[in-house]
Amino acid sequence: MTDIDVDRTLIPAMVMAAVAAWLIVLPAGESRTKSRKRSPAWLAPRSGAPAPEVRVVAGLAAGCGVMAAVSWSFPVAVVVAGAAGAVVWWGSGRLESSAHRREEQRRAAQLPETLMMLSSAMEAGLPLRSAVTTVAESLDGPCAEDLRRLASSLAAGVPDSKAWSVLASAPVWRDPAQDVSRAVDSGEGVSELLSAHAAQLQIAAAEQAGKKARKAGVDAIGPLVCCHLPAFLLVGVVPIIAGMVLGVV
Repeated sequence: MTDIDVDRTLIPAMVMAAVAAWLIVLPAGESRTKSRKRSPAWLAPRSGAPAPEVRVVAGLAAGCGVMAAVSWSFPVAVVVAGAAGAVVWWGSGRLESSAHRREEQRRAAQLPETLMMLSSAMEAGLPLRSAVTTVAESLDGPCAEDLRRLASSLAAGVPDSKAWSVLASAPVWRDPAQDVSRAVDSGEGVSELLSAHAAQLQIAAAEQAGKKARKAGVDAIGPLVCCHLPAFLLVGVVPIIAGMVLGVV
């Protein structure tokens, strides 16, 4: 075995061992905090993507696999392996688990009711913070969990505008939470703002349901035609043609 073959075998193993040791020794909270510094939007993983540690390991595994498999010169193999690892690391950040997708669908379905309950609680005389706590205790599901985290942040002393802006990082909450974050300091019009967003979301949900129903109707035409066309030909067309043929004969 040549020195280059040894390097191809040992270097990937050493890299993977070093990364495994780093992931074990470095506290999870510290690694997450350091990895979430400001980065370009195209580099940031989407919501629900695998954890940063998983993405790093996947990228390194892909790079080390390429490094060990190819027979090119060592410098070229290093470049190709690095590119492959980077692509896998970035691509894994674009993935979304089915469980997270279902959770987002439940959150979107529950959000209009949640906003309407917050608005009703404020119209009944509760301040926004108390309304958040009351609605969080009255509901179950993703939106209730979001409100509980929001209430915990507010109880810990986080300013209202800051807490709501953090909630706006969730795609489903973005528009209503951003508007509340801007309006919460004045305290004016928050209830009307919440009810307006709830109404808009209900209209959008109804339109989406109508589109799905129309699409289902269009998709059903093809199978129905395939099922009924043979019967129509046998019952309606074949007897007419047979009668014409027999009449001519």
